[in-house]
Amino acid sequence: MRRARRKARSAAQKAVASIRSSINILAHHPQAGRPIEDMEIEFREWPNDFGNSGYIALYHFDGSTAVLLAVRYQSEAGY
Repeated sequence: MRRARRKARSAAQKAVASIRSSINILAHHPQAGRPIEDMEIEFREWPNDFGNSGYIALYHFDGSTAVLLAVRYQSEAGY
């Protein structure tokens, strides 16, 4: 059981590091994400490949500031 917990913790730490690294790109290129269908242009998503699926970061960019709203598994977001 301890080994399984260590592996799960390690995987979670790697996922967080991958997400942070990917999201840091938005600090310099906030319009790099794609607009979300059926929403105002300010709402965007940024994919992050990780493992078998990956994550989608949802954020709002008002022209000067990008605000992270959520991070979901790509499978939860319909990908």
